[in-house]
Amino acid sequence: GYTDDDAIGFLVGDFDALPLGDGSIDHVVSMEAFYYAADPHTTLAEVRRVLRPGGTFHCAVNYFTESESTHAWQERISVDMTLWDRSEYRDAFRDAGLYVAEQDAIPDRDVEIPPAEAFPTDEWEIREAMVERYRPFGTLLTVGVAP
Repeated sequence: GYTDDDAIGFLVGDFDALPLGDGSIDHVVSMEAFYYAADPHTTLAEVRRVLRPGGTFHCAVNYFTESESTHAWQERISVDMTLWDRSEYRDAFRDAGLYVAEQDAIPDRDVEIPPAEAFPTDEWEIREAMVERYRPFGTLLTVGVAP
């Protein structure tokens, strides 16, 4: 397991058919996974279904429209990925019956960037341009609350 805390459990399930009862979960967290959902609207409906009233869904993604430097990820991944912008995330959360409590892009300014030899610039002219292009967009966090 990932933790010795008996209050935390892990299970494997399908995004679109979560193996959990209605209103059985306090919090759902998705870190860098949501955009892999085959049908993101169904996934959001499932998240809404399993959340208790007042429960939260924290959805963090680095692959989103405003973060242009991540768009090339799809070329390297065989699974179709959902590329939404900030407003599309908000609209989809609301369509699924979640209140959007917060949405913000969290810049990656505190991340220690590996040395240049371990982190090639590839198509970037200079390393600094690559680092600064990515960092301001960082991670898009959308927080939904079940009514």
